[in-house]
Amino acid sequence: MESSYVNEASRHDAFVRAAQYIVRLTEQQDVYENLAGLMVNFFKATWVAFASREPSGEINLHHGTPSGRCEEKILTEDVRVTITEVLESGFLATRLLPFPAPSMTCFMPLQEGNQTRHVMLVAHGDDLPLSKELLDTYLAVAGLAGAKIERVNDARELRRHRDHLEELVKERTAELEELNRELESFSYSVSHDLHAPLRAIDGYSRMILRRLGGQFDEETLRQFNLIRSSAQKMGTLIDDLLAFSRLGRKAVTPCDIDMEDLLREVWEDLKAITAGRRIGFKIGAIPRAMGDRTLIKQVFTNLLSNAVKYTRLRDEALIEATGYPKGTENVYCIRDNGAGFDMADYDKLFTVFQRLHDPETFEGTGVGLAIVQRIVHRHGGRVWAEGEAGKGATFHFTLPASPSRRGKCDNPLIAATLEVPQEET
Repeated sequence: MESSYVNEASRHDAFVRAAQYIVRLTEQQDVYENLAGLMVNFFKATWVAFASREPSGEINLHHGTPSGRCEEKILTEDVRVTITEVLESGFLATRLLPFPAPSMTCFMPLQEGNQTRHVMLVAHGDDLPLSKELLDTYLAVAGLAGAKIERVNDARELRRHRDHLEELVKERTAELEELNRELESFSYSVSHDLHAPLRAIDGYSRMILRRLGGQFDEETLRQFNLIRSSAQKMGTLIDDLLAFSRLGRKAVTPCDIDMEDLLREVWEDLKAITAGRRIGFKIGAIPRAMGDRTLIKQVFTNLLSNAVKYTRLRDEALIEATGYPKGTENVYCIRDNGAGFDMADYDKLFTVFQRLHDPETFEGTGVGLAIVQRIVHRHGGRVWAEGEAGKGATFHFTLPASPSRRGKCDNPLIAATLEVPQEET
């Protein structure tokens, strides 16, 4: 009877082809089905099956050739014993099986890591013994197959965990977005609801003073004026709260910004609060940036108006604006020689309603820098500050660099829609 085994000359070639085939398998392909096919095609196997042991101890066959019609005949008690021995020992075994015709069958262990989890049964259509060289080749194929199965299973498990984490992130992100929307809606509603009674308090106080002010003593007049002043301050505070809560209600429109031109425009707008003061305003090297021009104008307005306010006690104030490129972003700086601040209080600097100075000396609500930080963050940038009490402060922030400077704009801001303040209606 002529052997159906591959001859010595083609055995090496069959192994090389099998190895190349196994290496190219992807996690989307059925590794077992492809292993069965290559054993039939490259090594002239009659049939191939894979066995594994369930947690209950039961032995199952799967993914084989021919189809499951032979499974009951294959899984005799002797075959179950041999499969169990190979699973437990990790050593190759051979048996002569009587179906569908007498076939010399190799039981090859497929190891994942240090454990044998599957056994590949490879049968040939005759009863001749398998040569040592062929068994060695089969062991090599089994080693490659086991490693590939392990990598595929690891990849699938990793993908499963990644998908689970991505789903958790989506859920948490959705929850946070909903919470932020609720908080913004609450702030917006409360602020609007508070405006009406404050306007009434201020308006009625003004009417009383107009009609009866001449009959009041000095203390009563002071108290009524205090009521009006407090109502107006509260109104300003609510306006600032509304401005802060509106951040996130409108999509930004990024564009190429001439930052030097924008600075000059903001400084021109601030002339009303700089009139009569000796202020030296210098603009250094200012690179162009990518961002929403209206929002970045608000950033410069808040920072420059703060610089003007906190240099009020200086006979000669100095305010300087500079910038420089750093990688795919630009850093911008606003420096002044004003009141400065104690770095020990830095954590309060960008927090809503936190003030670092006496409100009697420097008016304000403590919202301006919080708005600066939020706008810069919406653009994917960072903001920070340095200062020393009595010696001035420097505020820094970053923005994506203009594509005109880099030649190509690869910042996601160009393609992304970001949430920014919306005009109050």
